[in-house]
Amino acid sequence: MPDLPEKEILNQLFADEEKFPVEVKEEPPVVDKEVEPLIKKVEEEIYLSKPVTDDAGQVLVSAPAPQNPTIILPISKATYLVGIKQKVTESVRWLAEWCFRLIKIFGQKITFREEKA
Repeated sequence: MPDLPEKEILNQLFADEEKFPVEVKEEPPVVDKEVEPLIKKVEEEIYLSKPVTDDAGQVLVSAPAPQNPTIILPISKATYLVGIKQKVTESVRWLAEWCFRLIKIFGQKITFREEKA
């Protein structure tokens, strides 16, 4: 190939259409029928009513303070929407995919960065 920048070479190797688009498939875990009655799903966290102390009276474990952090993504919503449509060879695509993963994990705790005017 002639002396071309690396990005142009990559663009030539990958056609305009992605040959293998990224798909996310979520399947529920398969549990055997004989094991199912033994499994109990716990949906709440355990909080201590009073701190755990040792024999000398020193506190070993205390209840954690409730935290409701807000996570601010490093890109704006417009950049996210543009990035998710890019080719898989572009870094902005993978940044958008990473942001999508965080949105799936943390849900309503996620906010996008403010657009610079």
